[in-house]
Parts: sequence; C-alpha cells; structure tokens
Amino acid sequence: MIRLKVPRLYRIILYVTLATSWVSGITFFVFRNWVRIEGAFGPQHHPWQFSILSVHGGAGFAMMFIFGAFCAAHFPLGWRTQRLRGLGIGLVAIIAFQIITAYSLYYLADEVSREVVGYVHLITGIALPLVLIFHVIHGRKSNPKPAAPAGK
Repeated sequence: MIRLKVPRLYRIILYVTLATSWVSGITFFVFRNWVRIEGAFGPQHHPWQFSILSVHGGAGFAMMFIFGAFCAAHFPLGWRTQRLRGLGIGLVAIIAFQIITAYSLYYLADEVSREVVGYVHLITGIALPLVLIFHVIHGRKSNPKPAAPAGK
C-alpha cells in the first residue's frame, strides 16, 4: 500500500503560505475596491494597498515552489493509487489557472481585460483552499490506518 500522507512540516508550510496568499489577496481586493483615504487632492488608495499586493505576490511565488515540490513528490504517488484522482486534477488545474491569471494580471495592459482576469483570479483563489480542504478530508477518509502490531 502506498501512503500519501504529507509530512507535518510540509503541511504547515503549505497551509501558512496558502493562508498568507489567500488573506492578502482578499485584503488587497477589499482595499482596492472599497477603502479610500482622504489625501491632499481628495480620495486616494490606502498606502497599505500596494504593500499588501507585494505580500500576496511573494506568497504566490512561494506557492509556486510548493506546487513544484508537490508535482515531484505527491502527485506521482497519488496518480498510482487512483484515489481522489478527480480532486487532485482539480487542484492542479486551479493552481495552474491561478499562475496563468496572475501572470496575465501582471502583464496585461488593457484595463477591461485586467478587470475580468482579476475577478476570475479572485473567484478561483477563493475556491482553492476549499478544494484543498475537501481533498485532504476525503484523502484522510480513504487512506486506511496502518494495522497496529499484534500484542500491543
């Protein structure tokens, strides 16, 4: 039997990085759309908005490294077990889509395109942790516990 449990340290790194990316992304969205301060020449964006976006970008880069590590270690074993293959493919698709939309947001010049891609990035970004939680819960349920040694 193949055990797919991710080591505790790697889970912590994944969860902290994902939480940082998720919270900073939603915070940036809120600041960009609804938070204004009174400046010398009228309402302007809050000065923290771009620092929050920098944190989000840094967490995104860290997530790409983690994604690469999972591509090398977790995915091949998971594919062989044939358990949760659909959820795994869904996670890979969402993460790949997030990478593509983030790249597009950084390099697209057209404001209308940026707006559409930004909302698509937001929606899939909100969904990502939910799909991961679903994957982890179902993975734990479908992964039988190893038998305890006899006599203990």
